[in-house]
Amino acid sequence: MNPARPPPAVLQTPGFAHYSVAWSPFHNSRIALASAANFGLVGNGRLHMVSLIPGVGGSSAVKIDKQYETQDGIYDVAWSEIHENQLVTGSGDGTLKLWDILLNDFPIRSWHEHSREVFSVDWSNIKKDTFASSSWDGNVKLWTPELPRSVTTLHAHLSCVYQALFSPHQPDILATCSTDGTMKIFDLRSPAYATGPATNSFTHPLSNAVLTVPASGTELLSLDWNKYRPFVLATAGVDKMVKVWDCRMVQSANTSAQAIGGVCEIQLPGHEYAVRKVQWSPHHPDILATASYDMTCRIWSSNPSAGGSRLLQVHDPHTEFAAGCSWSLYDEGLIASSCQDIIFIEDDPEDIMSASLHTLYDYIPISHSTAGSIFTYTIKRNGGNSALRQITLQIPDTQASNWSLHASSIWQSSLHIADHIEYLQLDRFSDRKVLHVLELGAGAGLPSIMIARTMPNAVVVASDYPDESLIRALSDNIRRNHASERCWIVPYAWGNDISPLLMPAQQNPEGSTLFDIIVAADTLWNPETHVQFINTLCMCLNHTPDARVHIVAGLHTGRYTLQSFMNAVVMHKLQVERVLPTSKPFVVFFTEAHPSDQVSLSTTDFPLVQDLLYEVFKLAIFCNNWARPRMFAGRE
Repeated sequence: MNPARPPPAVLQTPGFAHYSVAWSPFHNSRIALASAANFGLVGNGRLHMVSLIPGVGGSSAVKIDKQYETQDGIYDVAWSEIHENQLVTGSGDGTLKLWDILLNDFPIRSWHEHSREVFSVDWSNIKKDTFASSSWDGNVKLWTPELPRSVTTLHAHLSCVYQALFSPHQPDILATCSTDGTMKIFDLRSPAYATGPATNSFTHPLSNAVLTVPASGTELLSLDWNKYRPFVLATAGVDKMVKVWDCRMVQSANTSAQAIGGVCEIQLPGHEYAVRKVQWSPHHPDILATASYDMTCRIWSSNPSAGGSRLLQVHDPHTEFAAGCSWSLYDEGLIASSCQDIIFIEDDPEDIMSASLHTLYDYIPISHSTAGSIFTYTIKRNGGNSALRQITLQIPDTQASNWSLHASSIWQSSLHIADHIEYLQLDRFSDRKVLHVLELGAGAGLPSIMIARTMPNAVVVASDYPDESLIRALSDNIRRNHASERCWIVPYAWGNDISPLLMPAQQNPEGSTLFDIIVAADTLWNPETHVQFINTLCMCLNHTPDARVHIVAGLHTGRYTLQSFMNAVVMHKLQVERVLPTSKPFVVFFTEAHPSDQVSLSTTDFPLVQDLLYEVFKLAIFCNNWARPRMFAGRE
């Protein structure tokens, strides 16, 4: 008979949500927690130094030894491999800070090169004077504590790099994962930039990976190297799946020098929501741990005994998201996981300590389904025949070169448009013979199909990037849902000649050939395309006071990217009008500015919402005349 388990030790850190947890490589009782106020959206950060101490009755307890304040949220922390009292943190303002826990109050060094949030930091355990940072700006940077700037920059992805990790086997090998669903492996000994006396890795970022693994059709949130098998990595992400990859298998090598490969050895289903963190055990070659938004931490075996389950244990007393985990290097049965603002320590051979990311109010995933799958949307406000109340969509599977389009999912933003079609105020145009509607970045085409079904006088143009597979899936969806009579499909890349978009309207002699309504869902994630996108809006929008653009973008887009878009909009004379409360946190209207007005937007202009990753940021641009359009922005 097993003895009763002692009660867990509990530590609360109210007001700060924990994004990451890290065990010290030098001390078996020292832990660092990376924290942020207000769920990491706006406000300060805090670095907690935590110790395990003996508790009552032989159990363990946990206490805070010291804490450090920062001006922005801290998203990750990594201990130095050469100094037992030092560690580095990455913050939401793009800075990295080096701390010495023997000193109070301030970091001993700070760097600021990233243009957006730093989402991960990792200290090499082989080249011990080097650490890496990855950011929402798509870059990975390598640093040494003694130098005032980075030593190498990798332009790893076009969008957020959630994690960058050094190989524990080779000092110059580094792996990354991103919102584009790929895992990339870089060899730092093979430069991919122009060499010469006037060039270096700082001015000409390395960009070519030696291997790209198409690991998921959705966002890839975490990866880790196996500590015993040099070519094996694990990945996890929004698709709820943990995957184990053998990266020795290279399928093809193109002239671009970017090989595509990797063989998925194992898939570990079981989590109900996105898997935020995966980490191999440092003590066993076949054991790994995961932390998920389903509020569980799980221990898995990649090589179970015959007939045995791969899932070894589920730790589920949490009532909030589990966002991180970290194995102790000294006790093979001890693992820390980060979740809400409470820390649990359990005295058990499979101990799990938990802290927290933030309160789970209503879980809303940012995307649904994967490439090639079928998604069925049920129209909520349409009675009668159930068949007419459903829209069946096949998820596009883009060509490998266009994975960065993020078109192989149904994004929550498009569901938001479909769920709240009344926000478009289409009934204002009911007296018109023809209502011209354009959807940019249509993907699977859900909003276009909804509008075509809702408005009998609508002529809808559903457009997306001219990827053959993407356009074919979009066309099939329009046809499958009997919308082809009033919905046209046009391949189009933003910023180009808009005449192909206008061809359907030109076939109707009534009224203007420009568009009365333009809709777009999750099209703001790449700041490099904002100017082309806004130029397309300006060229396509009808020159009438009631014409408008309705944009919905998930907050996973990132604060600085949203601000970049808002600043670009201001340059095109589109202004915030006012702020109104709604059933959800905020609706923001922008006022029309005079030529002398100085418009400056900061992160504080985006009020707090429940969840950076899963809430929706909604923008609708209103034009009262062509020279001076006005803009409305809101959060639902």
